[in-house]
Amino acid sequence: MTAISGVVFDLGGVVFESPIERIAEFEHRQRLEPQTVARVIRLQGEHGSWNRLERGEIDRAQFLEAFDGEFRRAGLVVDVANLLREIESALIVRPEMLEAVDRLREAGITVAALTNNWSAMSGLPVAEHFDVFVESVVEGCRKPDPEIYLRTLDRMQCAPSHTAMLDDLGENLKTARALGMVTHKVDDPGEAIEWLTALVGSSLGAGSRP
Repeated sequence: MTAISGVVFDLGGVVFESPIERIAEFEHRQRLEPQTVARVIRLQGEHGSWNRLERGEIDRAQFLEAFDGEFRRAGLVVDVANLLREIESALIVRPEMLEAVDRLREAGITVAALTNNWSAMSGLPVAEHFDVFVESVVEGCRKPDPEIYLRTLDRMQCAPSHTAMLDDLGENLKTARALGMVTHKVDDPGEAIEWLTALVGSSLGAGSRP
């Protein structure tokens, strides 16, 4: 097996709690069909308000107006400001994942965060745990665009074949695999840490310090 010299972590749904779960809860309370939000976003494509917000092309107020219009054109009335707050409420760190990040760095492995976001987080304490911190809103491009992966790898100074990536969305991992990275879809943090431990050959769990 190729030795791993770098690991890329998504934030939401990997290092942070899952925003997908918050969206599902919102849809349930609003009596919307499951996956309604994702469906509306997909219908707009790369030029939709969601993707433009995550690329930093529009501000929050412009996004809320445009996103509301996209729902209305789909025949739906949704409190988009409340939806955004629900998603932001998922920015809660999973301690076990941050512990794994720290253990990787102690083992000499370069660790990066690669996230699609609409508000820069490089000034938050979580950013200090990573060697490289890459945000779509800062870069002007977002996953799954290969360009943002290539920028991340370049800053890590890691070859794709020596780099692993963890993300909670399969479409984001598809690009990583096409570039030659080893990938893992995160559904359960504990299982993801077990996978990483086996991959790098070093204990990453809490209390693993000698």
